Parts: sequence; C-alpha cells; structure tokens
Amino acid sequence: MEKYTMIRKLEGHHHDVVACDFSPDGALLATASYDTRVCIWDPHNGDILMEFGHLFPPPTPIFAGGANDRWVRGVSFSHDGLHVASIADDKMVRFWRIGEDCPVQVAPLSNGLCCAFSADGSVLAAGTQDGSVCFWATPRQVPSLQHLCRMSIRRVMPTQEVQKLPVPSKVLEFLSYRF
Repeated sequence: MEKYTMIRKLEGHHHDVVACDFSPDGALLATASYDTRVCIWDPHNGDILMEFGHLFPPPTPIFAGGANDRWVRGVSFSHDGLHVASIADDKMVRFWRIGEDCPVQVAPLSNGLCCAFSADGSVLAAGTQDGSVCFWATPRQVPSLQHLCRMSIRRVMPTQEVQKLPVPSKVLEFLSYRF
C-alpha cells in the first residue's frame, strides 16, 4: 500500500457500481450496481463467479443502464463469508447464500442506502434516506469444517496459487468458489 498502485480493473456491470465488500477471507468481492445486479467476483483474476439479480428476467445491457426501481444500492458480506445482504430501490433487503440463485430471506425496507453486518454477524444494519438505521437479527450458523478450511487457505493464497495445488479438481473448484 506504499504506492497505492492500481492492480486490476473489474469490468462486467452495465451501470454505476455503487458499493462493494470483500469476503472475510479476501477470496471474493461483492459489487452492487444500478444495473439491478450484485456480482460476486474472484478479485484475483477478475472472473464473475455469481450474479444475484434483483429484477427477473434480468435486463439486457441496453436497458440495464436506464432508470428503474431495482437499483441495488448496498451490499455486505457476513462474517462467515457464506451470506451476502443487498439493498435495492424495490423496498427490499435480501439475504443471499453464496452458491444459491435465490435469496434465502427477503424483508421490507423503504429508502435503503447501505448495509453492514456486525462483527459477530448476528445483526445486519441498514441506513436509509430518511436518516434512520434499521436492524435485523440474523440466524446463527456454524460453518462447515470444509468452509472453515477453505477460508483459512484463501486468507493466505490467491486463486493463482490455489490452482497450482496438487489436489483433485473438485477440491480446486471448492477452494476457488466455483459453483
């Protein structure tokens, strides 16, 4: 960080990217955009691993750039690295599980702007345009031993190094968050 040199530019959204958050192990990056999507990236190689759509069917790139009521304004990773919360202009906060296409929970929220999980992951806070902050209690889950091992490895190894490990391809897919 001495030089603040740009390492990489991720391209894939069709409108403004307004929020981003790294997973606790640094292996994933979630980005929220006015194109109605949250993208989950591998920040080490620039691949989009997943997309969470807030509009079904998703708009084409031409229409994703226009005004809509599904602009995604905020995104946050939970402390376990398995869940993401997102806030959109459709008056909803969504709770997603990494590796699943649909939200695991949806809650009403008017005028949401941003969100963040507490350090222990038990609470999600969401800031709104009317100057208030709303809180949700989140379920407490014990991550699998596999996921804890993956997070430990990914804290110290970028994707390029993981791909060189002499392990079966299914293990490499798991360690690389390939779904």
